Amino acid sequence: MLIDMNWLTPRSHFPPEDEKDRLLSYDKYNLLYEGRHEAVWGDLWDLADIEDNIDVVSTFFARIYNGKKLPMNWFKVVTSVYSDMVVGEPPRLMNPVGQTELDGIVNRSDLSVVLYNACNNFIQFGNAILKVRFVGTGSEPGSIIENVDPSIWFPVVNPDNVNEYSCHVLAWKFKEMVGSSVASLLRTEVHTAGAIDNHLYWMNGDEIDHEVELNISSKYINVPKHVETGVPYPLVFVVSNIKKRNDVYGISDFDSIENLVKELETRIIKVSSILDIHSRPAMTGPSSMLTTDMETGEETMRINGRFFAVNKDEDKPEYITWDGKLDSSFQEMDRLVSMIYAVTDLNPAAIGDFSGGAVASGSALRRLLLRTISHCNRIRVRFDQVLKRAIKAASILDVNGRIKDAVQIELSIISWQDGLPSDDLENSMIEQTRANSGLTSRSSAIMRLDGCTREEADEEMERIKREAPPPQQLAKPVSMSGQDISNASKQGGIEKAPLMPDIVSTLKDIGYFKTNSG
Repeated sequence: MLIDMNWLTPRSHFPPEDEKDRLLSYDKYNLLYEGRHEAVWGDLWDLADIEDNIDVVSTFFARIYNGKKLPMNWFKVVTSVYSDMVVGEPPRLMNPVGQTELDGIVNRSDLSVVLYNACNNFIQFGNAILKVRFVGTGSEPGSIIENVDPSIWFPVVNPDNVNEYSCHVLAWKFKEMVGSSVASLLRTEVHTAGAIDNHLYWMNGDEIDHEVELNISSKYINVPKHVETGVPYPLVFVVSNIKKRNDVYGISDFDSIENLVKELETRIIKVSSILDIHSRPAMTGPSSMLTTDMETGEETMRINGRFFAVNKDEDKPEYITWDGKLDSSFQEMDRLVSMIYAVTDLNPAAIGDFSGGAVASGSALRRLLLRTISHCNRIRVRFDQVLKRAIKAASILDVNGRIKDAVQIELSIISWQDGLPSDDLENSMIEQTRANSGLTSRSSAIMRLDGCTREEADEEMERIKREAPPPQQLAKPVSMSGQDISNASKQGGIEKAPLMPDIVSTLKDIGYFKTNSG
């Protein structure tokens, strides 16, 4: 935990000692995500118990890990499923004021991709970092929101409240030719409320030697040392997963399943190696099948094509079959998979496994994925306020930068999607019921169903009115006598008679119910 800026002074080491464990864990999580599990779990193989078949096993090991991965990487599956469900379908961002400005920020940032990568980092590392900056040049000048690698984020916090950030430091090392030598440099951005301070340090190995001017690097010739942002808070925004008590950083979702996945893959590898060892069964037969090399004394099996000559008193040659009895191993694997589902809140249906029944749709699928959807909602809650603040900061930068149509945006609601297939018929019935009961306007219903703006919905309402058929005129009631009704009944049935205000009493007067009791 960093509580001051003393770690960015000459003769200090980078990265700071307090941050090394976190950065090492990030490296581990990245290897697990990429499927390079052998680099993390060096003890995955216990070769001592299979040393008699070391050659076969080594061959199998090479086949699995030499450029190939196990077919199911649970770390990537968990990350992809939740990222797809949370932001795979981009949230709808609509605001009654400044929609043009909002669309500009979204398009310049490629916000859907930014949010997807940030969600990946949130699940994988436990932290997602968003940064807002102003791009004053190019074909589309204006502010953008971008995703930042958590490994370059070093927050300085209040020791009395670790959730209160004094500043955010983004720091990374790189090498560049300076003069006639290759220099190792450390670039830092210090983000505080209303300002950004840029620094460049000369490194001696892992030790900060001294600060140098930014313009010694060709990358930062035009970067000012101090920038006033005009935004009343830092331009770095943090989305953290669940934290341990008094901890600054969120917990990776990988932590809860690492041991389970390791055990599962160990079972898979052991079973696969055993099957490989016994894939070529040995043969037994009479000694007459053997021939001896007179020079070496080595005995080999004599095979004449597919025919074996066997005397009457000799045993027939046969393969030695092996009953592996691997049912318990497969049951253990199934148990481990079930535990992974339980720990991650994943329903098998979320990865396309509908072995338990027919494919569900609409509300049935949502009930089936209730725990998974609840997990997604917990992620959305953590992103919601952060994204609103980032968009507000971006709009302030645009206003200060005098970007055309720029206004300050105060988003009140972000319409997050669930990433599940939409049941258009079910949604239409729901919106129709709400509109008919007066719980929503027809214009708002069109906005939700078609994903359009208020203006587009109003235009659609006008088109509906113009294309609607004229209302039919109801016939006025015609007075009739009891005899007229009786005649109408005889000619075609009472249902063909014109309507009357009090038809039941008239029928009683003429005795219709008595004569037509059947």
